[in-house]
Amino acid sequence: MFTLAHLSDVHLSPLPRVKRTDLLSKRLLGYVNWHRGRKFVHRREYLNLLTRDLAERDPDHIAVTGDLINLGLPKEYLRAADWLHHLGNPNDVTAIPGNHDAYVRMHPDTSTRHWQPYMTSNEAGEALFTTPTGGFPFVRCFGDIGIVALSSAIPTMPFIAAGRLGKAQLADLANALDAMGREGLFRTVLIHHPPLPGQAGWRRGLRDADALRDVLEAHGADLVLHGHNHAQTVHELQAASGPTIVVGVPSASDAVDGRTPAARYNEYNIERAGNGWRVEMIGRAAADLDQVWECERRVLRER
Repeated sequence: MFTLAHLSDVHLSPLPRVKRTDLLSKRLLGYVNWHRGRKFVHRREYLNLLTRDLAERDPDHIAVTGDLINLGLPKEYLRAADWLHHLGNPNDVTAIPGNHDAYVRMHPDTSTRHWQPYMTSNEAGEALFTTPTGGFPFVRCFGDIGIVALSSAIPTMPFIAAGRLGKAQLADLANALDAMGREGLFRTVLIHHPPLPGQAGWRRGLRDADALRDVLEAHGADLVLHGHNHAQTVHELQAASGPTIVVGVPSASDAVDGRTPAARYNEYNIERAGNGWRVEMIGRAAADLDQVWECERRVLRER
């Protein structure tokens, strides 16, 4: 059995000290929004509670599907790199960016390049699929479990939180899924934005969700994990190779105070079952500042 933990929309707090010149962009609206409400929603103590629980349960691998930061401030990327370091070794943690990680256009050397050890293929994955020059998708393989990581993060205008993969990344995804399928691997896809049409509105959705759905249907995947909507959702897509389970997870820092859902991460126990796979999902959520409880357990796939 392979245990994969999934958390998303970390939104690390508190914000670092902000200079006025930092706010001469879309960041100004985000800064106001943070102090008017979001800082009361995304609280570090709940994130710390979940990550301690996750460490105690010691999964085989951890996937973080974006929005590690908030306003795209240079110091935020450094803090997120430190958080990833404490979460686990790069061999044990895979991360991808979300829209808040591409809040404004920045040179990679001052932004997500700090997370590069967590956003690159491993030796087994690179042998199966060569990472393109753009860095995505990249593939990691752990025995008969394969992970293909996408980036839907793009800079956008104010009040827009949409994402896009683009034709090149979609074509590479198709090739990666085919390569993993030929090896009989369990194929897991990581993306920040909800991957299916209709899962998010125009301002927040994946611009090429229709094209991504077509790739998944034609080439097949077993499990697709995403964030962005800060909600627990499960959908099933019928692909040529069988069912594709699509799961969204709530924010890992969402405060408990009267909110549903509260901060949560999911675990997936994946094991072979005859000629197919059995996948069990276990939800772990913050009950209060001192307790994490098993809020859900269900078999997503058994064939």
